[in-house]
Amino acid sequence: MSTTPLSIAVIGCGDIVMSQHMPTFAENPSVRLMAVCDADPQRVDAALAAAGATAEYGTTDYKRILADERIEAVFVCTPPWVTPGITIDALSAGKHVLCEKPMATSLEDAERVAEAERVSGKLLQVGFTYRHGPLMDALQRWIAEGRLGRPLQIRISVYDEVWDPTGNPELYDRIFHTLRHGPPCIHDGAHSADHLAFLTGSTPVKVTAQGLKTRPEFPAPNYNTAIIEFANGDQAKLEVAWFLPHFPPGEFQIMGPSGTAYMDRVNNEAVLVQGKVTERVQLGENRVRSCFRTQLEKFVTSVRAGTTPVPGSREGIASLKLTQAIAHAMESGTPVSMSPNSKEASAQ
Repeated sequence: MSTTPLSIAVIGCGDIVMSQHMPTFAENPSVRLMAVCDADPQRVDAALAAAGATAEYGTTDYKRILADERIEAVFVCTPPWVTPGITIDALSAGKHVLCEKPMATSLEDAERVAEAERVSGKLLQVGFTYRHGPLMDALQRWIAEGRLGRPLQIRISVYDEVWDPTGNPELYDRIFHTLRHGPPCIHDGAHSADHLAFLTGSTPVKVTAQGLKTRPEFPAPNYNTAIIEFANGDQAKLEVAWFLPHFPPGEFQIMGPSGTAYMDRVNNEAVLVQGKVTERVQLGENRVRSCFRTQLEKFVTSVRAGTTPVPGSREGIASLKLTQAIAHAMESGTPVSMSPNSKEASAQ
């Protein structure tokens, strides 16, 4: 395996890139960030300043990066309705890709990305960042060891994007525009859908969901809740909400007949309670930073070893199938059945 740093570029320089990806690149000697790209020249300048001396140039034209034969891999960190086209172009140009979640907002586009990956022979990793790290590994291990028993009841709630149109108009405009491309379950729910696949080891078979617009002008329901039934008998309740002025703490709980486990996302720990026994796995650092670091390490390892990244396009499509089914169930007002071997979900 090569010890030469992997030469990379970033396409899309929004908040997550600046706050998480850039520091992660800087601390990893296995990568060299050579170029940055964004449609906004001011963001290009900010990203170049953050990259320091390693970055050779910034551009508003992502095709300049794809034409640079020195760059081996690109991180596509664009809005999900833009991501598929850029990802396909990057794979076709001979670049390995890590694309942010969700990999698309439609299954048709996601399948096109997967086909481009197959044809190009290059590798694609999907940025389900929070699957990585010791806390998720601990939850999955406790389930696999039978410490909780079966069936499982999993509860995950994700609250984000505080409604503050006057205090933060840029965020308000951006999230309002994002709602035009699907409800929060499509966007923030992508992580949770991947968590459920990772933890249950099963496929969803039925989805019941409801959506609520807390303000009539919103393009899509900003409060989404779903009950998801899995082929192995597990069940999950997923709640995703945007654009409320205040949010309660989010939940991440797994209950079974033999025990309970949960992730404390504030205190950076996973906890198992089984009878009189309590077991903890605690991070000595911020969980988010740990996840981004592990994600990058796994991507570099996959590229250098030529092994299929996990989570990759298969996991990305599975996540999107579930979140699309939730959106369909909300819109139709009826439960949606999901066939494990079908690209489509059907209302009952």
